[in-house]
Amino acid sequence: MPNLKMTLLENSISFFLESVNKAIQAESDEDKWKFAILLLVQAIETSLKERLRRTNEIFVYSNIDKPKHTVDLGLAIERLEKISKVNLKQPDVKCIRTASELRNQIVHFEFDLSIEQIKSNFVSLVGFYTSFCRDHLDSDIVSLLPPKLHSELLNLDSYIEELENRASERMVAEEIPDDEVWECPACKKDTFVIHDGTDTCYLCGHSEPVVECEHCQALEFEEDLEQVDFGNMKGWESYKALCKDCFSKLENENPYEEYY
Repeated sequence: MPNLKMTLLENSISFFLESVNKAIQAESDEDKWKFAILLLVQAIETSLKERLRRTNEIFVYSNIDKPKHTVDLGLAIERLEKISKVNLKQPDVKCIRTASELRNQIVHFEFDLSIEQIKSNFVSLVGFYTSFCRDHLDSDIVSLLPPKLHSELLNLDSYIEELENRASERMVAEEIPDDEVWECPACKKDTFVIHDGTDTCYLCGHSEPVVECEHCQALEFEEDLEQVDFGNMKGWESYKALCKDCFSKLENENPYEEYY
């Protein structure tokens, strides 16, 4: 019986093509979105490993002294930048981390993601994957898509653009100031409205509390604040929620008296 054999790049492309196919099926069967995302993340991870392999095959393994398990997405990013000298832009790094977070949610936990949220992330990840393969693997992935799949993929992209346009129109109609619109942590679009405590993405519907730093009053996502105990010597606890800047200042300059 013949063996099934693929290179890393061939394997990556195979995952990608099947991912797009599942995304098209998901338009009529929403359960397929789970598989579309998982396959796309696998395509991305395999493409990063292929770029590492082109530097040196040993860098594909997490422990180069005991080459058994391959790198995860986080270690792949680190090695690509430090060893392979691949300069990843910050939005690209964010895209890879989004991919990792999505896979972890789907595989390891109960998950509750809106269809709009999934579609938005899917299109962003497709954009990263095709660009990475073009720029760093000399491979035009889009040209490998069957014409029907390519056409359907463009329709998905157009759908996200439509959602962004609708969100933009709503923000204009409600006269939302530009500085009160943030990047949504869920769909990664600049459609998260903090105006008047709305704290909701107008594209995907994601909601998340936005609160003030208890020292400088700067607004931050609540989960991004650092909880610091300023309790007294009798053992009483007194926590304050600090933004990243204030926490960094506290850690580096130790000006505790300013925070009491």
